[in-house]
Amino acid sequence: MSTLLSVGSSELAPIAERCMPFTSSVQSNIKRQVQNFWENSPCDSWFTNEPPGTPAFYRSLDEHRYKVHSRLQSAVGFERTTGLRVLEIGCGCGSEAERFARASAHYTAVDLTNAALSITKRRFQLEGLDGRFIQGDAENLPFANNSFDLVYSHGVLHHTPDTARAIREVHRVLSPGGRAVIMLYYRDSFNYQVNLRLVRRFRAYLLKTELGIKLARKIGHEQMAELQRHKELIRQDPDYLDMQHMLNRNTDGPDNPLSQAFSKASAHRMFCQYTNVKTEVMFWNPNWLPGVGKLLPRSIEDRLASYWGWHLWIYAQKRRLEFAHPVRLQRMAASGVNAQVRSEALVA
Repeated sequence: MSTLLSVGSSELAPIAERCMPFTSSVQSNIKRQVQNFWENSPCDSWFTNEPPGTPAFYRSLDEHRYKVHSRLQSAVGFERTTGLRVLEIGCGCGSEAERFARASAHYTAVDLTNAALSITKRRFQLEGLDGRFIQGDAENLPFANNSFDLVYSHGVLHHTPDTARAIREVHRVLSPGGRAVIMLYYRDSFNYQVNLRLVRRFRAYLLKTELGIKLARKIGHEQMAELQRHKELIRQDPDYLDMQHMLNRNTDGPDNPLSQAFSKASAHRMFCQYTNVKTEVMFWNPNWLPGVGKLLPRSIEDRLASYWGWHLWIYAQKRRLEFAHPVRLQRMAASGVNAQVRSEALVA
């Protein structure tokens, strides 16, 4: 859920191609752009026309969210969080936040943007719920070691430049035996390998003409304003068709500054400090198969989602006893893992 330069960024691509770490100045610049983008468009807020901060606003967002992401609630298991200290990294508009609080978890939100925190805090005020709301950076969490029993993040950590570092921070703030539940974009998905690589690139040629825009809208059911923005970017940016740019601009809006996608192997490398690491693939968008996608039976859609879905869920646990070479594990996580994972996530 929640929260740069022009999407894909001329600074970012050369670094990724050389498989080198981000310099601190480039990373800071990217984070500022990420923060600005999500400050102006909190995750999911574009799915409703209701006035922000009203009961109808939150109700319509939740109806949409849990209809589109039908397995999300069971994947998180809110009912099992009673009494737990829960940290959510990137709270969006507070859909999961409310469910953690209603399950009697001790809920804390940390978000890079004030916008998401304000919207979620308002939700809690309306519903009479308790929670903590702190603005902070996922790569440098403002919490002491061993502070939480569960850390949850849905669709957020692939938008930070150093995802591997954020995963290490999650490990640090978890108590021994605590669990991480993290969703990242999946590199081996239909969306990445077919929709972004082929379909969206073909669509870019259609968007050069008004007739093509009308055709693209009819096929993909996108908003006209969004298609017009893509047309502007195609005209302005000679590198629009580069895969990193395609990934950025076609996830979360055409001006999204940074997205990354990860394989199961790279997820396991990032979670090398953890134990009981499991992955599961979810979420299928019927619009990826124009004309027939919405006609598929639910059983076939679920099967497609389990193999080629867009969301890679990682479930992992912090070791209860950190005696098994903790220094070696930390060095592994902080050295070669970073470069290998980042180059895979960013480079087509």
